[in-house]
Amino acid sequence: MGMTSVSVPAKVMLSGEYAVLHGAAAALLPVARYLEARESSDVDVGTYTKIVRAAVDFPIAELEQYEKEHGDLKPEINNEQFFHDKDGNRTKLGLGLSAAEAVGVIALRFERAGFSWDDNIEKIAAYADYIHRHVQGGIGSGADVAVCALKQPILFRLDESGVDVDVIEFSNLTTTLHLAWTGVPSNTREMVTKFESWLKDDSSRATEQLDSLRVTADNLAPLWFNSSINDLVNAIDLFVSEMNRCAEAAKIQYRLPVHDELDSWARKHGGRAKPTGAGGGDMALLIGDLPIDELDRLVIPLNQ
Repeated sequence: MGMTSVSVPAKVMLSGEYAVLHGAAAALLPVARYLEARESSDVDVGTYTKIVRAAVDFPIAELEQYEKEHGDLKPEINNEQFFHDKDGNRTKLGLGLSAAEAVGVIALRFERAGFSWDDNIEKIAAYADYIHRHVQGGIGSGADVAVCALKQPILFRLDESGVDVDVIEFSNLTTTLHLAWTGVPSNTREMVTKFESWLKDDSSRATEQLDSLRVTADNLAPLWFNSSINDLVNAIDLFVSEMNRCAEAAKIQYRLPVHDELDSWARKHGGRAKPTGAGGGDMALLIGDLPIDELDRLVIPLNQ
């Protein structure tokens, strides 16, 4: 009998950065770069990351009897597509590796026990989110895990009532989208921690700025799908402006010179460019029908 395997897509957050942590809507896409997780009888478990180790060890009631009879899973993880090698340097691209690891191991455990991923998406997403959140110290909204588990574009919101996810078709994207590697790694945990500290320490003014950021995030999120390009671009400009204000107040380096360079180039050709996720590096989002061949850097198409 062959070994079970699963492929988990990378992810990108189009908009909603930081605001999604406080009840606003975020738009996310899966990215056609994949983490491969497969059942193995010969793997060095000492190479596992904290996420993989936690996902292997986490007790899952539905799988208890199968794993008691067949032994615990020892997954082999291939994450090469989440890295970029340039001039001998291997750099993580910032495409949601830890979320993909959590989803990949849990989905593999379900598939191995005869429970298909497609039939158990909600359970797999919930287990993976719990593990991912626990290992990350509670930081994050769960949006990254959701898009990796669902493998489709989503609109995501987390508030007091729980998680609300709408699945969208790729064909509904308003315009052409690409990711461009900035060449600079980002420290998401450090930046989010600083942002949350700013909200706590500068409550009155910070709350007002956060409210404005949430409004622009809510307005922008659905416009990535089935809107006019003009409406989308105008909403992007408003969200980015508010995000820049919040980042400056929180003293986080959300936007780098490379983002300004890419945005100036994109605007010259009728488009836009913006940071993705926590910003401060990793991947920049390119919006519009742009002459991508002009760029001397890694570029990943998103309209799959």
